[in-house]
Amino acid sequence: MPRKKSATAETPDTRGRILDAALTLFNADGAHAVSTRHISARLGISPGNLYYHFANKEEIVLCLYERIEAQLEAILAPRDGAQAQSFDTVLRYLDDVFGHLWEFRFFYRDVNSLLRDVPGLRERYRDLAEHVRVRSRAIFDSMVTAGWMDASPEQLDLLTTNAWILLTQWFTHRQIMDRRRAIQSADIRDGIRHFVALFSPLLRSTQRRQVERMVSQPAA
Repeated sequence: MPRKKSATAETPDTRGRILDAALTLFNADGAHAVSTRHISARLGISPGNLYYHFANKEEIVLCLYERIEAQLEAILAPRDGAQAQSFDTVLRYLDDVFGHLWEFRFFYRDVNSLLRDVPGLRERYRDLAEHVRVRSRAIFDSMVTAGWMDASPEQLDLLTTNAWILLTQWFTHRQIMDRRRAIQSADIRDGIRHFVALFSPLLRSTQRRQVERMVSQPAA
């Protein structure tokens, strides 16, 4: 559809508002159940206004994916200074990563169908997965170097791969096993427990006790 400029279409924050509304609806109902008309109706704008900014729903998904890429790369960026020397930093990675999964739960819940249906997404996702693999391996390496964990290079390779699989498929697993569509906040806490179980046997006793205390704390 041709995009004819208009005063309302050029409102500076309209594009961002469309993405925010789409994210809310996708998280609630799943991207497959949400149309561009649903998004425009939520915002109280015309479908033509939305099409000025986005040609179709797939383009909206790709733009939301740009947010996913940027946020995940920021979360896993190296942390400098004294903070990087604390084991608490590792625990903050966990909180930040699972907070990210919750914020963009529509994507991780429906990742397999989105990779199939959205043109260009599979290649970008593959690149992101490789970037995350390299950064995650560096984090685990730093835990060994700091004396917090004992692991061989082969164990770290397996840990890095298994961590990515758990993170990206956790919501799908819960949906299938619990026979439900909706993702609940409790799934995040359970995900952290399962993620910790991947590497806690490799931790030194002091760090293992610290992690055990964290996962045993009652939900806020």
